[in-house]
Amino acid sequence: MDEKYEAQTWPELLGFLTESPRERSRIAREVGVQPVTLVRWVKQTAKPREENMRALLSAIPHDYYHVFARLSMADFPSLVVGHRKGVLVTPDPPPEFYMRVLRAYAHTPSALYPHALYDLILQQIIVHLDPERQGMAVRIVRCVPPLPDKKVRSLLQIVGIGTGPWQRDLGQQMIFLGAESLAGAAATHSRLMVVNSRDEHTLSPIHWEEYEQSAAAAPILWKTKIAGCLLISSVQPHIFSETYLSLVEIYAYLMALAFERETFFDIQDIKLALMPQYTEQARFLKHFSQRVYQKMNESAIEHQPITFSVAQERVWQEIESEMLRFLSSAIE
Repeated sequence: MDEKYEAQTWPELLGFLTESPRERSRIAREVGVQPVTLVRWVKQTAKPREENMRALLSAIPHDYYHVFARLSMADFPSLVVGHRKGVLVTPDPPPEFYMRVLRAYAHTPSALYPHALYDLILQQIIVHLDPERQGMAVRIVRCVPPLPDKKVRSLLQIVGIGTGPWQRDLGQQMIFLGAESLAGAAATHSRLMVVNSRDEHTLSPIHWEEYEQSAAAAPILWKTKIAGCLLISSVQPHIFSETYLSLVEIYAYLMALAFERETFFDIQDIKLALMPQYTEQARFLKHFSQRVYQKMNESAIEHQPITFSVAQERVWQEIESEMLRFLSSAIE
């Protein structure tokens, strides 16, 4: 916030932030109201409903989020909940976000689905849980489809986004996870799992990565079947309060809409194996793209063409088997 400007109330700060017609239009559009409505709130000739304030808080520029949240608490005490180091988050996703998810679910063409929902939900999680960009990584891991009459042996990170020190796009970081991981524990036990710090004594398995100080994983469920997990890591220890964990579960429930029904598996069909350390996986994944296209070309030559998704899944299965053989031989 401009150090020369000290707002005493949230309407005053909103007036300062919406002086520019362009910014006023942007905020009004994201809140779902007319620009003139923002002017009325600033002049206090009209009062927003709490759902309006939740949407408004999500639309406020990140640099002003903390101050706006604190000032809003005078008129809307249930709007935000406190957290360590003064970070404030709303206790629920904004109602408008649910509408955006349902609209995308209903109208997104098959060619763009499910990545449209992945992006929509992941971006909202970052805005909601890390409003001040202190450092968070949000990833989706899915069950690697098993071979016929076999169990699900591993999970695979397929997409993710982060705030510094993590990269914005984590989708290029393909990682297999198994029984040794927090996501694996969440999938195996079909419940949310959390480790609050590196110093915490816990029975939950976890391989700490660089920057990571706490982590939570929630299963992605449909009719008690599991497609994978929502995995969230933070640079801050002990960030996962009850409010945060409740939100993680809510977003995991919503993420189920992004998965096709055939990607969900019964809990008795999940028997995760141990996967190699992340640093050891690189040599197995090095030629992933070439292998996918080679498999598509081979299928076309045999007059049995397959889609990119099918080829990709088959290569996932092959790499999973190679890793399991590698670990087996290492043990022997």
